[in-house]
Amino acid sequence: MKPILALVALALAACSAAPPPVAVPATAGAPAVSPNRLTAISSVPRSIVEPKIRVGLLSDQPNVTFPRIAGGYYVVAEAGPSTLRRGFTVTAPLAEAVVRYAVQVATINDLGSVNSLVERIRTETRQRVDTVFDPATGQYRILAGDFETSEAGVPFRAQLTERGYGRDMLVVRRPSDQQFEKRLVLVDDEGDRHTLAGESLLIMPAEGETITIDQKPYRTAARVFINARGLLNIINELNLEDYLFGVVPAEMGPTTFDEIEALKAQAIAARTYAVRNLGQFRAEGFDICPGPACQAYKGFSGEHELSNRAVRESAGMIMPHGGKPIDALYTSTCGGETSDVSTMFPGRNDPYLKRARCVELEMVSIAGRGDGPLMNEQQTSAAIFASLAGLPGSGSSWSAGDVQRSVGAALTLAGASPASGAPASSRRRDVLRYLSAALGLPEKGRVLTMPEDRRYFFPSAANPDSPDYQAAAFLIKYGVVPAQQIDRVDLDAAMPRDELHALLAGWLREAGAYSEVTGKILSVSGREIALKAEGKTTRFTLPAGVPAYRRLADRVQEYGSVPVMIGDRAYVYLGRDRRPVAIVVQANYDGASFDRTSSFANWTRSFRADELVTTINRRNPITQLVDIRPTVIDESKRIAEMEVTAEGGRKFMLRGLPVRWSLNVPDNLFVYDKTRDADGVDRYTFYGKGWGHGTGFCQVGSYGMAFRGRTASEILNHYYSGIEIVPMTSVARQ
Repeated sequence: MKPILALVALALAACSAAPPPVAVPATAGAPAVSPNRLTAISSVPRSIVEPKIRVGLLSDQPNVTFPRIAGGYYVVAEAGPSTLRRGFTVTAPLAEAVVRYAVQVATINDLGSVNSLVERIRTETRQRVDTVFDPATGQYRILAGDFETSEAGVPFRAQLTERGYGRDMLVVRRPSDQQFEKRLVLVDDEGDRHTLAGESLLIMPAEGETITIDQKPYRTAARVFINARGLLNIINELNLEDYLFGVVPAEMGPTTFDEIEALKAQAIAARTYAVRNLGQFRAEGFDICPGPACQAYKGFSGEHELSNRAVRESAGMIMPHGGKPIDALYTSTCGGETSDVSTMFPGRNDPYLKRARCVELEMVSIAGRGDGPLMNEQQTSAAIFASLAGLPGSGSSWSAGDVQRSVGAALTLAGASPASGAPASSRRRDVLRYLSAALGLPEKGRVLTMPEDRRYFFPSAANPDSPDYQAAAFLIKYGVVPAQQIDRVDLDAAMPRDELHALLAGWLREAGAYSEVTGKILSVSGREIALKAEGKTTRFTLPAGVPAYRRLADRVQEYGSVPVMIGDRAYVYLGRDRRPVAIVVQANYDGASFDRTSSFANWTRSFRADELVTTINRRNPITQLVDIRPTVIDESKRIAEMEVTAEGGRKFMLRGLPVRWSLNVPDNLFVYDKTRDADGVDRYTFYGKGWGHGTGFCQVGSYGMAFRGRTASEILNHYYSGIEIVPMTSVARQ
């Protein structure tokens, strides 16, 4: 037993005192494997939360590059996932294919017009005609002909021009018909090359939340997809709610439309649209496009805190009708009234897309001190000064003493020293000299304006460098008007009360003796008024007897009770003690509609007939426009059908959206004049309102409704008929 015990003891001693392992040198000539190269892993530790959506950003790319980033990428191919801590380029199977050419006849939004034009070109020319959808623009490119060189396509382009298909068509590269295998070549920025089988790659940043595609950041992941043409479609793949973070601010800018309920309504409409249209472009590898043909999407760079809040507060909610998500069409500006879907989309009759009035006339009032005559802007400024100074705004007496009292009141309000002496008279020359002495105006004008300035301001003056004109030049330069009138008025005539009071009002404004606060009227309750501007609400209590005015266009009138619609803009004038001394309500010349704040609440477009030939050509080839005539107008006053007379008396009909697109106007809601230019060419001038297809949810109108206190649910039920608002998990997809 002793020998055995001795051996065990030796073994234990050997274990307890074992030397450190000796590193085995690499075999000579074998390079070390970099941990940054493409390395297979068993699984990706992060995933895209369902439901997810694929947004097509770029199409027909020969290759795409992803720069080196901190932490590298997860690259998920058909064979499994890998890590890659380098920048890399992925190349399409047909990136180097034989190039063929075609004439790009048109780019068109609507598939119906595309199919009609394609069939016509094929019938007339007997040439090959194809369409390619571009997700970035949301348009279909119509390619006609098949040529070995671009020069070979020029005669065919001339033939198409002669037939009336357009004047500025391009000869472009057409997608290849060459056969290919679905394999992608990945070459990293250190030269390692890999061939990956399968039709797509999913690429995710290993650490960050965004990935750069076409030099812009997008949430979550990119997918590189081999399309049927052997080129690459570049897609942003992400969770549906994250996608909406980039949609809502792109559709309704939250800095302009800063009402949370309107943005929530937009989020629900956009979510519904996306859910209904998942897989719309399945053959191209994506669900939806990022432009107006689908819905706008700007990715991570377009996100805003307020619109993100709207998405979160409406998370998962969609609108079904009959148990399925509706086609939640929406338009920017409906011009006060939407149309039935059949007006702009002939053949459709969705029961939830019915005409809706985007207007109401619920008036409130602000109490003033009494009714007064119409005034211009100068008279209004004068009246505000009189209220601020506690002086009569009008009267038969107007003398040197009245001038002295007005100037003295202005100096007191500004905290300036009293003027010495008195004006010689109420003549302009004497009043300006009195003001000059009281305020040191000639010296200010001499220092801050140049002789050339004064000659520019007063070209009719015999001596623009005199003290009177130096004083007037200073007042002009610093916006104290109406001093500019001195150039063409008699200096020896009396300066009217309104002119002096308006001038003093301008000087007091610059001196900070009173201020102006503006915003949209959010609420009126007796003498309490709330204004909203830039997301902030300011409240005022109007004193009894405060003058209250209403401005419409360039005329102002004082009211004993000013009529107000919530959302009207108001200007509250405050004295140094921050007490209101006057209020002016700006009536909106676009009327009472909910969407009246849109820049498209009214518009004018004017085109020569030969200019309209170019836009009509995109869908209906013509060489001459003879006349247009509306034949069907719907209840909302939109033109549903328009007859076009072309060369030789040939007639055809435009129906729905092609009316708008062919005439290059923002909406079908218009009237027009037909006149003639000096060279005898007809001119069409369109007067209209609205922007978009005028169907469904009105975006600017929803803002107007939200401003007046409506909820997202009330807004959506107003524009869509018979819908529900429920979690999308409870609704079957179409």
